[in-house]
Amino acid sequence: MAATRKAVGPDFPIIMRVSQWKQQDLTVRLAPPQDMTDWLLPLVEAGVDVLHCSQRRFWEPEFPELDGVNGLNCAGWAKKLTGATTISVGSVGLDGDVLNAFAGKGSKAASVQRLVERMERNEFDLIAVGRALLGDPDWISKIQSGDYTNLKGFDAAALSALV
Repeated sequence: MAATRKAVGPDFPIIMRVSQWKQQDLTVRLAPPQDMTDWLLPLVEAGVDVLHCSQRRFWEPEFPELDGVNGLNCAGWAKKLTGATTISVGSVGLDGDVLNAFAGKGSKAASVQRLVERMERNEFDLIAVGRALLGDPDWISKIQSGDYTNLKGFDAAALSALV
């Protein structure tokens, strides 16, 4: 990472996608909080500007046994432990996660209230939106204008149309 930072210079943003879970076992966590620091802080110190923390559902706490059902998600913990800017992701605006899509199941549009609450708490800095935008290209405009009743869900068949 330090070599990458040196090669691109100080003004080029480096965003690194990180994940705690394994697709084969979604209950696995690679590291508890004290070990997350040992894993993530050297990346930040070497030049990573933003940690893009992957998880299936942005509203789920990374360590509910430590901070409860409304606790920090992966991006929240990464920000708390490293001070880095973080991006969260995971089922934004939808009621089902990405694994449902791969199983051929769609997702209905869902409230963004939990997202607003977490962002107001500064849990993470940015949010990534995927399937909601694929299912509704006007999603951002609708969110900005408060047109929540006309948000569309995601049809899993849309995955076969991607090229």
